[in-house]
Amino acid sequence: MTDRDTTARRYACFFEKVTPERINEVHALISDDVHFIDPFNDVVGRDSFEKVFHKMYEDVQQPTFKILDLAWSRDLCFMRWDFTCTQKLLGEWGVRGLTELHFDKDAKVCAHYDYWDASRHFYRKLPIVGLMIKWIASRASI
Repeated sequence: MTDRDTTARRYACFFEKVTPERINEVHALISDDVHFIDPFNDVVGRDSFEKVFHKMYEDVQQPTFKILDLAWSRDLCFMRWDFTCTQKLLGEWGVRGLTELHFDKDAKVCAHYDYWDASRHFYRKLPIVGLMIKWIASRASI
């Protein structure tokens, strides 16, 4: 097992066990200038990365990540996951996604790019916006 394998496994465990009190435990696994992108954020740096988690805990209750798979393609690791939570407007909510992980020379995560369908799994569920997106999708589909 390489250092990157170890980091990827520890990173997956971090997501499955993260709590507001444990967010800073990710420091040992990420670079100072880690780049994080998801459908809502595009931030650089440890502090900004941590702010994404703190914001998540402000916005939702009982957020849970279940890591389903880790798969490698050369130097990239892909992490497939399910996320569930309770949110004021949406109630119980969940999404399946994929994360692309890049590593620096010290085997720390230097980029974390999340891929999931925010239109289908989030925006369509919102009042007013959801109706518009459903209408647009119905016009575009066969």
